[in-house]
Amino acid sequence: MGNLSEKISYLKGLSEGSGMAETAGPQGKIITGILDALGDMAEGLNVLHSEVEDIKLYVESIDDDLSELEDDVYQDTLDDDYVEITCKNCGEEVYFEPEILDDEDVTEIICPRCNEVVFVNDGSFDLEPSPLNDDIQGQKSPGKNDSGTYKEQ
Repeated sequence: MGNLSEKISYLKGLSEGSGMAETAGPQGKIITGILDALGDMAEGLNVLHSEVEDIKLYVESIDDDLSELEDDVYQDTLDDDYVEITCKNCGEEVYFEPEILDDEDVTEIICPRCNEVVFVNDGSFDLEPSPLNDDIQGQKSPGKNDSGTYKEQ
């Protein structure tokens, strides 16, 4: 933006230095008016640029705050009675309710990222998913690793 203001200032200086407004008649006055209008536009653009930069910083701050809030809210949700399986194809963590394990109807769990089947409750997978929470006595559930999440076996 500074470069545009400098160019307009340079042209104004040339115009005033050459006496264009007086010697060129009406055309000189028109050019001088155009240069004044361009100067005003350059100032307005500088103000807008500054305001956009302020808004960008504010939006980034809001985005960071929202991200922290989502982590807090969704992590609490995921810790409560869900089963976690990691997709072997893309590594995405997939969560589902433990009732699916006991469901009599065959249910496939599909990875939302790569659309691969990550679990079928018909016994065809060598996976022993368990709920994310430790059981009531404070002991680890079978299939949990040291971080408290489930591992594929």
